[in-house]
Amino acid sequence: MWDVSFQRAVQRLKERGLKVTPQRLEILKAVMGAGRPVTAREVTDAVRARHPRVSVDTVYRNLTVLTRCGLVSPVNLQGRDGTRFEYQGDDRHHHHFVCVVCGKSFCVEWCPTATLQAVPSQDPGFRVLGHTFEVYGYCSGCQQAG
Repeated sequence: MWDVSFQRAVQRLKERGLKVTPQRLEILKAVMGAGRPVTAREVTDAVRARHPRVSVDTVYRNLTVLTRCGLVSPVNLQGRDGTRFEYQGDDRHHHHFVCVVCGKSFCVEWCPTATLQAVPSQDPGFRVLGHTFEVYGYCSGCQQAG
């Protein structure tokens, strides 16, 4: 299944006219393989195992490209370690519950703003491109700890 998702992601890059470089592929693999939102630093560390000279700037630039083509989405976990990135391919649109104490995040598979596209806006010509939605609170572990 992972291989199929990866091949679809590579195909999406090609369809958008983007270069499929070894570094870009390793960055994509690092985000996909993490299974959780990861920082650019974590991605850099993972990629350096195969490409020791890759820079943090290169990783950031590629994460931006992957975000623009819809393969990766930025996740803000209440300012912890800056922005994190999560694989979003195969149209796996979802949101997060985020613990404000430990930073743990839990996926929310439903979208409370799904009807946003159908709601007439103040500007009839306005077209919604996307949105973010995160719910902040305390996970059960942090609640029990006091």
